[in-house]
Amino acid sequence: MFSEKARKNADACRFCWMCRHLCPVQLVTGKETNTPRAKGLQVSMLERGMPMDMDCARTMYECLLCGACTNDCATGYDPLVYIREARTEANVLGLVPPEVEHVLDLIAGTGNLYGSKECGLPLENIPEEGKILVWLGETARYSRPEVAEALLSILEKAGVKAAVLKDEPQSGNTLGDLMGYIEDVRQAAKHAAKAIARSGAEKVIVLDSYDAAFMRHAFPEWGIALPEIETATSFVAELVRTGRLTPKKDSGIVTYHDGSRLARDLDEHEPAREILRAMGYEIHEMWQNRRLAKCCGTSVMRALFPEIWKGTAENRWQDVKRTDARVLVAACPQSTEALSATVPEGYRYEDLFVLLNAHL
Repeated sequence: MFSEKARKNADACRFCWMCRHLCPVQLVTGKETNTPRAKGLQVSMLERGMPMDMDCARTMYECLLCGACTNDCATGYDPLVYIREARTEANVLGLVPPEVEHVLDLIAGTGNLYGSKECGLPLENIPEEGKILVWLGETARYSRPEVAEALLSILEKAGVKAAVLKDEPQSGNTLGDLMGYIEDVRQAAKHAAKAIARSGAEKVIVLDSYDAAFMRHAFPEWGIALPEIETATSFVAELVRTGRLTPKKDSGIVTYHDGSRLARDLDEHEPAREILRAMGYEIHEMWQNRRLAKCCGTSVMRALFPEIWKGTAENRWQDVKRTDARVLVAACPQSTEALSATVPEGYRYEDLFVLLNAHL
């Protein structure tokens, strides 16, 4: 049922309980089954003969795959390994929750979890071939197009000739989060790689950190060749650093939210902060920042369980309230989607690229 790696991770837990206060989903629901420790126990029981049922399957989907538990475990315990495999098992056994089945149907029908056939971005005059390709991702294309437009405007102002695929396929990341890393996901990744190859790109600037982490880690493991992959935050920070972009100076105090995959999977923390400082802002950090940052919600969780998604974003705003900042900034479209939908009275949310574009 589970791989040896998954079994070892499930049985490695020392039951120290330290992950309970780190799991953003458990902090919203208060359910013990939402702790990484409890999910590990369920996997161990499944391996010892307990049949999986719909409740168990649903529990495995009540997880952001944010990696906070993995990051803080002193024994190298990695719940994400067996949670992904449990999702695969749920698909194999026909125990996928109805919410998941609905999203999979949307992806099968439209190629994205939003069920949209047209992204609505003004891409008519942007080439699809070039040495630099911008990979926007489905959240920026279908839910937060202002973020994509801001990034493309920034690159144009810096004199960067960038290409964009008008019919950008899924990277495979969303399917991987929904089904585990099965062959269908690898095929989606290969399809994305072929689309990138046709563009002639030597470098891919990836806006969504979930896609960037997937391309950096999963593609090489499967032997799928890609050009150089760079996050949009890193690329834009270099444009600022070298003087190709000179933001107008502002003043004020902001706090910055580290997206989970940008901060933990990619270990990138400083480029966004460099951009904010270049605009003249003073950054007052939340207590949980950089690799310890609390996840604010993902587009997958929004599609599956919107109340949990909303709760994780609201909890992140509670962390903002413990600082003296009244402005929160993040640099991933999925963070923008969650945090901009839950702004408390007296506070303001700004996407990093939209903010920077306004300063140029």
